[in-house]
Amino acid sequence: MIDSHIHLDDQRFDADRSQLLNQAREAGIKGFVVPATAVSGFSKIKQLADAHSDVHPAYGLHPYFVEQHKQQDLQKLAEFLDDNQAVALGECGLDFYRDDLDRNTQQAIFEQQIVLAKDMNLPLIVHVNGAVQAVFEMLKKHRYFKAVMHSFNGSVEQARQITDNGVLLGFGTAVVNPNARKLHQVVKSVDLSCLVIETDAPDQPLYNKRDQRNLPMDLCSVAEFVAETKEISVAELSQKTTHNCRQVFGL
Repeated sequence: MIDSHIHLDDQRFDADRSQLLNQAREAGIKGFVVPATAVSGFSKIKQLADAHSDVHPAYGLHPYFVEQHKQQDLQKLAEFLDDNQAVALGECGLDFYRDDLDRNTQQAIFEQQIVLAKDMNLPLIVHVNGAVQAVFEMLKKHRYFKAVMHSFNGSVEQARQITDNGVLLGFGTAVVNPNARKLHQVVKSVDLSCLVIETDAPDQPLYNKRDQRNLPMDLCSVAEFVAETKEISVAELSQKTTHNCRQVFGL
């Protein structure tokens, strides 16, 4: 399996990162895509990728930190991507769930990152919390669909429209919650060729582990639940989602 979205650089992993990575590897997780959230984190992610051949870096500006991002950060992002290997541009996108984040500024920064990704032929790793349709409309505007919408929580119809254009959808620990019935229906509806799995660790812990860290090896729980939901084996799910990750990220 490959974790298509995990924040291994998070300081909450500083004390036991190597141990947790080894546990995940022993459980069958052979790759970790690690997206940045701000310029300040680029160097740490590069160091992790340099130290671990199965850690695959991405660099971008996350909408959560829209008030911190400066115009020159977009230039720094472009320069960093020019000078360093990356499998994607991200984590970028929009978050309309939080009312304290200015939407116009979010959209301006996201749009510039779409243009940059398109110019560099890099896939996008996109945050879509409360903003699935807005993100999709912006991708359509630029006719650029080389992207993964991470932690997807849109409707069945939105999933169909988005995947029909070639965008992949990432599903994480939220699907393991037995009460997430609408999300389960979305997972069932999405073709395996358009699906990847993720943890978003250390965020988004399993529903029965609230206030704890989400761990790299929790991808196994996601895989088991998604496979059960789609009525296929974990082996088939792992094979297909790994193939999808390799295709979109060029692994």
